[in-house]
Amino acid sequence: MSGRRISAALLALVVLATIVTRLWLNMDDHGTTLGQALWRIFRYFTIWTNVLIGAAGLWLALGRRLDGRVTAGLLLAIGAVAIVYHTLLAGLTRYQGLEALVDDALHIVVPAWFALHWAVFEPKAHLGWRDIPLWLAYPAVYCAYALIRAQVDGRYPYPFLDIADKGLAAVLVNMGGLLVAFALGGLLIVGLARLLSSRRVAQDG
Repeated sequence: MSGRRISAALLALVVLATIVTRLWLNMDDHGTTLGQALWRIFRYFTIWTNVLIGAAGLWLALGRRLDGRVTAGLLLAIGAVAIVYHTLLAGLTRYQGLEALVDDALHIVVPAWFALHWAVFEPKAHLGWRDIPLWLAYPAVYCAYALIRAQVDGRYPYPFLDIADKGLAAVLVNMGGLLVAFALGGLLIVGLARLLSSRRVAQDG
């Protein structure tokens, strides 16, 4: 088995173990059913993105290929998970024990592992600026989902999306700022992809 497939398989296992543990903790802490626990945790972009990373890891571990635009988009999303968490959200909740390990896996281990996996193994030569609008579709769809869902259960996943507290205008500004930040991150990924690709060509030459 190639290094790429081993890395992807281990990444998928880490994500699976983390999500299963997160569900079990939710069921244990709140006395919920599996369905209720799934509903609770899938309000978060972090969970969405980690599950997509795990699915991609499983797909790659099976020897399949993913378009470079897909893996780069996942890198942008999981990078945003780590950055937003550590700059805006980390101090809001204090976790201990197994909860802290799960939190670190979701926001540190998986983002760092996938970034390294992408840099070493994934295709990146054909990435370009035109791919950035495609990458922005994912956070835009998530934000729409989060706001619609909040009208059902009354709970907003993140403070910057809380219409009840901040008002619709402020939330729309926050969403715009978030998409701008994603676009800037996309520019960084394209630039990094070109740098890594040029180095790989130089080494092969």
